[in-house]
Amino acid sequence: MIILTKASVILCGLFLAASVFQWVEDRAIRLRRQYILTSAVRITEQERLKAQRQRMLEQREEELQRQRVFYLDVKITHGSAFGGFSAVNNDGRRKKGIIPLDHILLFGRHPSGKEFTYYIEDQNIEICATDSPDELLIRSTGNWFEIRQYGMGRDEGILVRSAVIRKDILYYLILESKHEISVKAVKNC
Repeated sequence: MIILTKASVILCGLFLAASVFQWVEDRAIRLRRQYILTSAVRITEQERLKAQRQRMLEQREEELQRQRVFYLDVKITHGSAFGGFSAVNNDGRRKKGIIPLDHILLFGRHPSGKEFTYYIEDQNIEICATDSPDELLIRSTGNWFEIRQYGMGRDEGILVRSAVIRKDILYYLILESKHEISVKAVKNC
């Protein structure tokens, strides 16, 4: 009977030690999971705040952009077609803000003599006014585009989302569709 009691006490001690060990291990696992969950929540919150700050900066910049005045006109050619954007309204006031590339009407003449007009559509490229009277900003709200100056080789263009173009310098935009458009910012076209 004493042997059975001693064996029972030893087994109880072993079970108690195992349960304490299990409790400590479960507690450690819970703490690790809680730490991971807390870290994930903190990171998600930081990303949300960062995205919110970025949106606010973009909205502020967009509002500032809408108030900037165009000092330069734009000449565009695409193949045998040409178009333009005047920085001055009909009433003599200067235009402000942004002009999407697909709002500029291009006019062309086929070698047979037939005239045609069209818009370069769905490129998500905008021509923006800047604070400098000798510069314009070209930016893409979608895909990247390639830009190069006159005199550079076809393979020397730079892939960008936005670029500053300067007055009286001819630039070539290579769009996602591989069409090449020449853009020139001029004073009073």
